Amino acid sequence: MDDLDKVRWAAVEARDEAAVGLFLYAARTTGIYCLPTCPARRPSRRNVVFLRTRAEAAAAGFRACRRCRPDQERAASPSLAPVVAVCRKIEDPNDDSSVAELARQAGWSQRHLSRMFKDTVGVTISAYRRAQRGERVRNALRRGVPVADAVFDAGYGSMRAFYDSAGLQMGVTPSAFGDGAPGACVLYTVFSSPLGEILVAATGRGVCAVRIGDSREALEAELAAEFPQARVERSDETLEHVASIVRDLAGGRPAAAAGLPLDLQGSTFQVAVWQALRTIPAGTTVTYGEVAAKIGRPESQRAVGRACGSNPAALVVPCHRVVRADGSLAGYRWGEERKQELLAAENSQALDQV
Repeated sequence: MDDLDKVRWAAVEARDEAAVGLFLYAARTTGIYCLPTCPARRPSRRNVVFLRTRAEAAAAGFRACRRCRPDQERAASPSLAPVVAVCRKIEDPNDDSSVAELARQAGWSQRHLSRMFKDTVGVTISAYRRAQRGERVRNALRRGVPVADAVFDAGYGSMRAFYDSAGLQMGVTPSAFGDGAPGACVLYTVFSSPLGEILVAATGRGVCAVRIGDSREALEAELAAEFPQARVERSDETLEHVASIVRDLAGGRPAAAAGLPLDLQGSTFQVAVWQALRTIPAGTTVTYGEVAAKIGRPESQRAVGRACGSNPAALVVPCHRVVRADGSLAGYRWGEERKQELLAAENSQALDQV
């Protein structure tokens, strides 16, 4: 769930009067849409979709609730009306108004509009715009629109801007991964490196897999098997920026991997280990015991080793930088020789920078 949806759901749970006019919500199970203040029993969050207007709800096939009557006209308060108007304008895919232009249209200063928008909607104007673009891409992909067309039609200026947008999500939830990611869109690219063939895959939330192997076909088959119910599509252009970072990492060169958003699914313990691994500087190594101590579980060295072995994102999560207490390499999911090559390349780069 992105930030905007979290804010909206909180408003529904609180039956917040201030949210009326900003959005509607509907339950997939009943086919009914409601106001945020509806007194009826709330549906389960997993069955809820958020809608912007009555027209959108009707177009999606939802019926108006007979208790809260969301299909009836309601006059917005004078303080809320300008914010609602800004929301509707931002939701237009052809709109590229600056905050200054939006403020002029509302008759407010930029500072006042920004404050009122955040206080009323719960997110900033820029975050709301990102969320709307992400939703447009999501809907287009579900209709089978090609990725590039969906991205540019949604208002993104480039494929890199699409990927870098932190607000973009395509409907993949952690639990969905265990079911083969039904309804998800997983994009991937494959390229050659000194380590062999490398496959990088991502959902709208971030990188979900980085695999190293000898055969592109085998890597692609492995990805398809992992996400049997997802829409798996090759898109070199979309992942060009990410691939360049991974390519640098494969060559032992420092890269801005820390800023890459990730969508890795694992237990709480595994995620804690993977997060700790991302803090290990290139050109250095730590022991399994040191990682265990870092996450506050000094007795769990073996479990740390298993978490390293199940790391789904090679290089980006640098499990190759973890060694035994005696300095031996221990092993590597993608081959011990590759681990040795990686550490040697990183050490060489580190020495060159001294």
